[in-house]
Amino acid sequence: MSERLKGVHTIVPTPFDEQGELDGESLFQLIDFLVRLGVDGVVVLGVMGEAPKLGETEQAEVLRIAVQAAAGRIPVFAGAGAAGTDLAIAKGIAAMRGGAAGLLVAPPPVQKNGVIFDYYRRIGEAVQAPLIRHDYPATTGILLDAELVARMFGEIEQVKVIKLEEPPTGPKITQLRRLCPELSILGGLGGMYFLDELQRGADGIMTGFSYPELLKAIYRSFIRNDLAEAQRIFYSACPLLRYEFQPGIGLALHKEIYRQRGAIRTAHVRHPGAQIDAELKRELAQLLAYCPPERLISV
Repeated sequence: MSERLKGVHTIVPTPFDEQGELDGESLFQLIDFLVRLGVDGVVVLGVMGEAPKLGETEQAEVLRIAVQAAAGRIPVFAGAGAAGTDLAIAKGIAAMRGGAAGLLVAPPPVQKNGVIFDYYRRIGEAVQAPLIRHDYPATTGILLDAELVARMFGEIEQVKVIKLEEPPTGPKITQLRRLCPELSILGGLGGMYFLDELQRGADGIMTGFSYPELLKAIYRSFIRNDLAEAQRIFYSACPLLRYEFQPGIGLALHKEIYRQRGAIRTAHVRHPGAQIDAELKRELAQLLAYCPPERLISV
């Protein structure tokens, strides 16, 4: 990445068949679907991609299929962090050899700034690939303070992007913009604070929201200085953003929406993840009837 990473990047769930086996055909179809929706990049093998539930061979296959489906039209980033630095390096090297454009790397499970700095430094030096720091303490249990983020930006060549998911995200974005104006900042958290983050100086978003065209419409409106249109779409979409990002069942909802959109064949989530059920489908149908995504853009 020679330039700042901007725009709307989608975290991709890994499709499975009803028996829980990797569904490569659906994955290929989903990546192509997202490309045609106009996303600026995709990420595979993240938490939403159920990477911890995939074997090493399956992980390589997911990346291979995603890169093949993207066919150079958009970059494919891969989750590659690990609890151990050497393992993270090995995973990163494998992902880059597999065609990844860069790596999404969560911090190690050690709340010490020196350890965290050395972790990213060693990965960057060994892999020589763009690294996107994943700042999501709700999942990682690790806080990345703004001064540490700024230090990494200034001293580690490969670390130029942060996926910021430490709420409240707005004040931290403001702080980071003051400390390192050239840092690429991408929001997340299902898009629930996307417009606020853009107004604070974010460059875009990297999240799993399954109507990324809504996020694209908000982003396009904002960068052409049509704040009123960006507000209209964002605030109209808030009920859907809120519902889909629910802890525990969010992945099942993401997959069910993609299934209903014809992008994948089943909404199966590998155990012990929650499955979609009749009541969730009823709630989702009720929400989509009240808040139809296609109308939010076309009105």
